[in-house]
Amino acid sequence: MTSPALNALRLVLDDGIERTYLLESPTPAALAADTPPSYDVWVHLSYVLAQQGRDAAWLTRYVGLPWDAAHRIVAAARQP
Repeated sequence: MTSPALNALRLVLDDGIERTYLLESPTPAALAADTPPSYDVWVHLSYVLAQQGRDAAWLTRYVGLPWDAAHRIVAAARQP
């Protein structure tokens, strides 16, 4: 699920724990939340690359994201 107010996604990365990750740089509003979302530079980079046309297979291969996380990031990047 994407959180439009924070531009964040619930993802499971290599550690196997589901967390809410910011897709863009942290803002004061995002950090002021009761449970601030995590910021991972690789998630942010993947989101930017997906906006530029990279697909989930490319992100999995070259960024090292798990398939499901890469697929969800690409889907979020392609939303209007």
